[in-house]
Amino acid sequence: MIPSIQRFARRVFGAAVAGLCLAVASGAVAQPFPSKAVTIVVPYQAGGSLDAIARAIANQLSKTWGQPVVVENRPGANGMIATQSVIKAPADGHTILYHITGIIQNPLLYKSVSYDPLVDVAPVIQIGGQAMGLAVPGKSPIASLDQLVQDGRAKGTKGHTYGSVGVGHTGHIWSELLVSEKKIQATHVAYKGTPALVIDLVSDRIDWAFLSSAEAVVRASDNSVKILAVTGAERVRQMPTVPTMRELGYPGFEMVGWHGLFVPAPTPKAVVSKIETDVRAALAAPELQKVLETQVIQGTGLGAEAFGKLMRDDQARWAALIKRFNIQAE
Repeated sequence: MIPSIQRFARRVFGAAVAGLCLAVASGAVAQPFPSKAVTIVVPYQAGGSLDAIARAIANQLSKTWGQPVVVENRPGANGMIATQSVIKAPADGHTILYHITGIIQNPLLYKSVSYDPLVDVAPVIQIGGQAMGLAVPGKSPIASLDQLVQDGRAKGTKGHTYGSVGVGHTGHIWSELLVSEKKIQATHVAYKGTPALVIDLVSDRIDWAFLSSAEAVVRASDNSVKILAVTGAERVRQMPTVPTMRELGYPGFEMVGWHGLFVPAPTPKAVVSKIETDVRAALAAPELQKVLETQVIQGTGLGAEAFGKLMRDDQARWAALIKRFNIQAE
């Protein structure tokens, strides 16, 4: 009898301990988010468009959450340093990555990338999209996309010279597509940043370049460049008279670069959902709308599931173009 009682007592005690552990664990999971300061990691230097938008979002979220929301700039390796740091962070929602299309392009361009954007991070919300404008110098006699192509063909093997902010960047890929589709000769000049690229474009040292729509709006306003067309499926609201590439009979340029928020993949879905909901509400604030307008970002607020599908679809499209033109970054 006594051994039986002892076995029963041990089972009861074990069940009680297990229940206590489960209760403690459940209490930890049920702890309201956020329970401490939140960090938004930006993969580029302070002062750029991502930084400006991230800080505006942080300001709105800190009001909503009643917790500090700080922006941490971690530039380097085309955004890969920041991405890897967030992947390694605790998956509790308190570390968020603000990134652009480069997060899915990098593994296609660099051999050294150690993360898979479709596995290691979870998309939370797409902030918006940004088209590019095909620009020629303001003093150029070329006034249309067809004229640009005709001029390139007329120059034969001498061809054109076009610029981008680096091998594998979206402007480089779009330029290769245009050259390939229209069978013109053109030499690529890679710059270390937008300022150097714009200086040479405005000075007529290169024939054309794809610029971010924000840069295109600024440069077109003072006539230092002419914008012949924009990428994307729709016209850029701040340049309503500029047609899309597709409108002009140049299909294939419909993808746009996007901005979005990400967290480590194991982050609980409830936390991802809360961040998504609260950021979408923040995007509607007049202060944030003004920042998006200034940076020429078309706000979308695309949710986690839809954004994840877009990531997968876009990565497949970029992969096909990068493979087609044999683009490899170092």
